[in-house]
Amino acid sequence: MLPPVCPPAISAHRAGAAGHAAVTYEAVRSAIATGAELVELDLRRTRDGEVIVCHRPAVPHHGPVAALSRAELCRLAGYQVPLGIDVMRMLAGAAAGHLDLKDPGCAPAAAEAGLTILGPDGFLITTGDSQVAAALKRRFPAVRVGLTVGGESAEAARLWLSPPASAARIVAGRARRCGADWVVIEHRLARRPVLRECRRLGLRAMIWTVNRDRTLLRRLADPLVDAVVTDRPARAVALREDAAAGASRNRPQ
Repeated sequence: MLPPVCPPAISAHRAGAAGHAAVTYEAVRSAIATGAELVELDLRRTRDGEVIVCHRPAVPHHGPVAALSRAELCRLAGYQVPLGIDVMRMLAGAAAGHLDLKDPGCAPAAAEAGLTILGPDGFLITTGDSQVAAALKRRFPAVRVGLTVGGESAEAARLWLSPPASAARIVAGRARRCGADWVVIEHRLARRPVLRECRRLGLRAMIWTVNRDRTLLRRLADPLVDAVVTDRPARAVALREDAAAGASRNRPQ
């Protein structure tokens, strides 16, 4: 059984874009400045094969991101859409990369860039596709891989309606079969039996997306949670620091 990451790490959702109009280089710099341990990068490929950081799958009235070149995408977006490799260089030595694969075809390039720029301990790759996760672990055994659970509404509904013990076996079993190191769980599905089963099987647990103060405090104090994804990384860091200071003051001398 793995020891917990104590206190849990914080991942800045969408590269810290909550306070910005879009995922930009400036948003990434702001996310790093919050002190979050990880910065989440949604990775996609453009038509010309560039791996970019972009949350949305399509540009209204212009089609999928994958059908546009990066130059076309930048022109339509009105800003320089970040390149994945540039952002990884920004993160190096400052924060770990939480590389979320929105396009499975990005997987090899993301893993190779991550290993070269951030090192095997400097990033985590997440995907909701168990086949992609398994292929990544076979090809890049040193890369930490997280299986995302609850991203599809039908899957989330099935797990929510399942008895907690059954949901725990399903979630942890899927992750173990594909060789994942982490389970990345939608916060409403991260019930105690699920988290306990993940810990029992040696799987790290990351919870997404947690934004309310009350829920952040609860998740950041949970020994079964290893990382929390939030749109409010600066607030999460402050709450975690306040909780740690309070615990220190109340500790018997």
